[in-house]
Amino acid sequence: MPVVSHTALPTFNRLRDEGFVIRPPSNTDSVRTLHIGLLNLMPDAALEATERQFIRLLAGSVMEHDIYVHVFTVPEMPRQGRASELVQEHYTSIDAVQSHGLDGLILTGANPANSELTKEPYWQGMVRVIDWAREHVCSIVCSCLATHAVARHYHYID
Repeated sequence: MPVVSHTALPTFNRLRDEGFVIRPPSNTDSVRTLHIGLLNLMPDAALEATERQFIRLLAGSVMEHDIYVHVFTVPEMPRQGRASELVQEHYTSIDAVQSHGLDGLILTGANPANSELTKEPYWQGMVRVIDWAREHVCSIVCSCLATHAVARHYHYID
């Protein structure tokens, strides 16, 4: 299943160089598509590696759909340097993701800086996405800290 390079996200070129089928958007309506969101909350140093990891997994699957991956983060997630530039230049806004809709959502984690997860700077933004996705997305995959966040938010398990 090809991943569609519908933005200038550098990961698409890197995966193409690795031999994955990454193609431009199709002008035909006959192609079945999936729109997958990737809420990337990983630390700055792991931001690009994380998006590559998940997009690589999607590109390596055998489904017969074109996959549009919409990478985004929450504004409350502090970013610096190259990571900040990457997010500003290539990441989709939450509003755009929500207005377009998603077939699936991948939630990544982050390095906690507080002993209480709800005190993290990105907590409110993450919860807004989780609540929206619970009502509007067919399938959600949680990785790392995102699993703990969902357990905390919906089941009050620390």
